Amino acid sequence: MTWIKTIPPDQADEQLQRRYKAVHSLYPDEYRETVLAVKNPDDGTVDSVSQAHSLIPAAMEHALSTFGVLMADELPLTRRQQEMIATVVSALNQCFY
Repeated sequence: MTWIKTIPPDQADEQLQRRYKAVHSLYPDEYRETVLAVKNPDDGTVDSVSQAHSLIPAAMEHALSTFGVLMADELPLTRRQQEMIATVVSALNQCFY
């Protein structure tokens, strides 16, 4: 979970909702499903990297759009390969994500 205030999509103003939709539209369908490992069983909230960027909507759109483009279906990496790369980089950076 993030330690900063975040704004989930269902509580976002119109501008932030538009940016959430723009970013999420770039990701392959399989990335739109909630991963149970990041869902809080107590309150149903979901730990979200995109929500961690919600306080600066323009930065969120630009930063996360990059990832969406890099995960496009027409590129040769599978989701498994993408996740392995992310895992190795996070481990090297000693980062939970």
